[in-house]
Amino acid sequence: MNVWRSAVTLALLSGCTRSGEVLREAGGASGTSEPPVVLQTSEARLATGDTHACRIKGGVLSCWGENADGQLGVPVGPGSTEQSPQQVPGTTWVAPAAGDRHSCALAADGSISCWGKNDKGQLGSGDFSDSATPRRVVLPTRAVDVRTEFEHTCAVLADASILCWGANEEGQLGLGDTYPGADQPAPVRVGDAHDWVFVSAGQGHSCGIRAAGALYCWGRNTDSQLGQGSGAPTQIRTPTRVGVDEDWVEVGCAQGSTCARKRDDSLYCWGHLESGVLAVGDVALRATPTRVPNYSDWTALSTNTFHTCGLRATGEVWCAGRNTEGQLGSMQFADALPNMQRLDTSTDWVEVRAGRFFTCARKSNDSVWCVGQNSARQLGQPASVDRSAVLLEVP
Repeated sequence: MNVWRSAVTLALLSGCTRSGEVLREAGGASGTSEPPVVLQTSEARLATGDTHACRIKGGVLSCWGENADGQLGVPVGPGSTEQSPQQVPGTTWVAPAAGDRHSCALAADGSISCWGKNDKGQLGSGDFSDSATPRRVVLPTRAVDVRTEFEHTCAVLADASILCWGANEEGQLGLGDTYPGADQPAPVRVGDAHDWVFVSAGQGHSCGIRAAGALYCWGRNTDSQLGQGSGAPTQIRTPTRVGVDEDWVEVGCAQGSTCARKRDDSLYCWGHLESGVLAVGDVALRATPTRVPNYSDWTALSTNTFHTCGLRATGEVWCAGRNTEGQLGSMQFADALPNMQRLDTSTDWVEVRAGRFFTCARKSNDSVWCVGQNSARQLGQPASVDRSAVLLEVP
């Protein structure tokens, strides 16, 4: 049965459509009767990690927050934090990705570079040495997207394959190996499919979408974050399909949860964490995708360990989950706010990213605003600002 489609149009987490189409012959050979898969280059401009964040403006990449392991792309200095954005050296950057203690970015030429902590091989440099400067990842062909959130990194390549590298104890690299899998300091291929159009890397699991819109997840499943239903194994080390639907367009992996968006702009979450990260109105476990109630105009999503945010077609940002640090933009400092609530009154947001205990968002004028914890200057604010429930503009 032919599951290929001649075109796949996805919206990124930024809420913008991708540009720079890359066509690949289906099946990997010319002269086949299969129609080509159409990929589109990432236009994400903002990334949030554990205690740092990065943005791209005019091809220039800058990062701010904690720098104890060189995750800002500049030498580690006294205090190991940088209040204001620090420019990362390199070429013209296209899309950033921020992990636990490392960062990566996609360049305009399709190359990927990573820097920061490398104890699990998350830099993809073939070794386990940290680096405060960008190291280019050796890839078989150009990349169109890169994703990381904790200690492993994944990329979609122009041939519609997925490569991942870094931590692999939970099977998050999808290699079909046995526990405990060896960490991989160089890129390894996930399966043999050549129709992947989207990938997301969480803490102990990963998910991806194939061209027909089918969703697959792999890795740790202790909180049902793989969406396989009750009674499923606590670990699945190869890509496994989530349900039978074929209209998924975006997926985000966190720690014990996963969220994904469908073609009709409805939003679903599953897994478990008592912070309300699933945004479904309570903190109970969901073993399969469960629809986020009340709205059906979500154009992008972002989820992290404790909270989830979404961008609506109205240009509004809404978030749910932990708000102890003010990351939901609300003075209701609480551990669990399981219903989506509006971040602020603005209607010109184009991108949102959920960090561990903070949130950053980008407006249509490219200004970046952050809210929540500021212990490592991840809001781009002075040390006197411990936390904020009001969005503050990053200089």
